[in-house]
Amino acid sequence: MIFTYSRNFKEGNIGYGNQSITNNAIAFSELKPGDILLGGWTGCAYGYFSHAGLYVGNHKVLESYVKTGVTLNSISHYRDYPRACILRVKADDEIKQKAIDYALQQQGKVFYPVAFKNDGHYWNCTKIIWKAYQRQGVDLDDNHDLWIPPEAFYHSSRVEIIALKGGAPD
Repeated sequence: MIFTYSRNFKEGNIGYGNQSITNNAIAFSELKPGDILLGGWTGCAYGYFSHAGLYVGNHKVLESYVKTGVTLNSISHYRDYPRACILRVKADDEIKQKAIDYALQQQGKVFYPVAFKNDGHYWNCTKIIWKAYQRQGVDLDDNHDLWIPPEAFYHSSRVEIIALKGGAPD
């Protein structure tokens, strides 16, 4: 976490990055409930990807934002990012559904950008996904850090890449 922020700060990447909307044309046809969507703005302090959401089905994704906290939204805005990715967790459908059920129970809870994994009061876009799967015995953070940036999901040994637009992170 500290390495990611330090490296990006030195490069002038602060905050969410340059939010210039594009159409990355990522195909949602392969999505299955339990998949993870990643979006990335150029120049984001969090790393290559700046946002993550949990696909719950019916073109809906559970996400977390400052203004709304944990909330359910349409998947369509993932086409706005210059970089987008769909990841599939390597787990059976029952585990994925239990992760979705847990995450949905957190709707309306408070957002905090750097919500540490061991804190039970605050959520961010990545912690909600990590915690939902961790409670099912699937740890998506191979680095076992205090906080989980979106890019950690991309590098997790517990996922496979289903779709990627805008290039791959280093």
